[in-house]
Amino acid sequence: MATRHRIPTIFNIYMMDVLCCALGCVILLWRLYHHESEEQTAAAQAQSAIATEQSAIAKAMLSKLEAANLSISALTSDVEALKITLDAANKKRVQVTLELEDTRKDRDKFEQLALVRKKEYDDMKKLHAAAEAVLAMLRLDYKSLEKKSALTAAELAEKIRAHAELFEHLAAAEKKLRALTKDLLAKETDAALAAKTVVEKSNLLAMLEKELSILRGQGKLLEAKLNTAGIRAGLLEQDLEKSKKELLDVNRRFQDLLLSQDTLTKRYQISIKDLDRAKDLIAALDLDKKSWIKKARDIQTAAENRFAGITLTGSRVIFLVDMSGSMELIDEATADPDKWPLVCETIAKVMRSLTDLKQYQVILFSDQILYPMGSPARWLEYNSDTDAKTLIATLKAIRPKGGTNMAIAFEEAFRFRDQGLDTIYVFSDGLPNQGPGVKPDSKLSESQKTELLSKHVRNRLKNNLNQSQTDRTRVRINTVGFFFESPDVGAFLWALARENDGSFVGMSRP
Repeated sequence: MATRHRIPTIFNIYMMDVLCCALGCVILLWRLYHHESEEQTAAAQAQSAIATEQSAIAKAMLSKLEAANLSISALTSDVEALKITLDAANKKRVQVTLELEDTRKDRDKFEQLALVRKKEYDDMKKLHAAAEAVLAMLRLDYKSLEKKSALTAAELAEKIRAHAELFEHLAAAEKKLRALTKDLLAKETDAALAAKTVVEKSNLLAMLEKELSILRGQGKLLEAKLNTAGIRAGLLEQDLEKSKKELLDVNRRFQDLLLSQDTLTKRYQISIKDLDRAKDLIAALDLDKKSWIKKARDIQTAAENRFAGITLTGSRVIFLVDMSGSMELIDEATADPDKWPLVCETIAKVMRSLTDLKQYQVILFSDQILYPMGSPARWLEYNSDTDAKTLIATLKAIRPKGGTNMAIAFEEAFRFRDQGLDTIYVFSDGLPNQGPGVKPDSKLSESQKTELLSKHVRNRLKNNLNQSQTDRTRVRINTVGFFFESPDVGAFLWALARENDGSFVGMSRP
């Protein structure tokens, strides 16, 4: 691996530069840890009234807050130690007066960077407040929907009770109809018996008249019997007429009952339709309720999943990962077995935090290009259940090696622009030291070479790869720097992100 930064052997102006930068980084880290602890405290207080399973999360966050406070205490001690060292260095400032102007320029550069970081922090704070306001409005809408759902349920219960009463009335009417039908059958039987009796009496009258003609001599006795039979026949005829009238009344009542039954049936059908409409309304309200709950959860997830103070966006994303040899080193001579695994876990964390992610691809670069997840030059469909775990396992199995050719990495990534690429996340720990922009036989120093290569990458993006076009928007480029020892690395990654509508995050040594 090519040498990137020379480590000083004696105390000089460069050592003073390192001490000033370290002091600035410690102060910036203290502010970041303090901001993170405030956010975690607010999140723990907001979730204290939720269910038991979330109380465990709140306890974990409080534990993390305590760990952050311990880290702040340790950093405060480091600040005091650095102040003592800085006092000792100030005694020798008389010997390095001519070099002091360069140091002040570097300090001004970092002060400007700190001001930019503060502005971004204020912007993120405003966005967070706006998200909390939207979440509060959604909670009010959710409560309103719950009230409407309760009212609809009450109306549905009233309809069901009314239907039950109608069923009871219908059952009573059917029972009464059966009783009337039974009475009608009895009346018809009586009428048949009366008719039979009339026929029998008529036959008897004929016989009596015949006997009367034969036995006139017995006239008085037979006339008396005849009169009695006539009276009885008249009574029977009256009974027959009365029975016919009762039969007509029963028929009219039966027809009225049939009409009542039809009316009740129609009312029942109308009530069934009202019930169906009420059920459809409840189903629609349930869908609205689920939709609002999902929106509230998405907003809450987006607020919680911000990575190191930046909002994570993108639906078609390229993860551009530096796998040069320095990605598993603290410096040129010191290996760090935890650095590359932490890089892999950070990439997976960013992937899990992208709430709109639909398609993605992972491109590793050193002095060549590698697609660790397969399918070169094609999108991979994102599966939130498995892809992050698979990515961690795949990347941890790879051994970083080689130099840093960032130009070919961006050339490869922008092949996806015609396929809808909208965001790139760059993970690196150094400046480019290979690629176009410098002649192979050039005798430039390492710092001069990296400066030319860095300018070539930025100009290539600005003037060619990521130019604004009428039919497509610019690709957003976010950068994440790991354990960089030189301020030039941070400045390059920051400038790369700012020039391409993105954000920069510097990851310090844990």
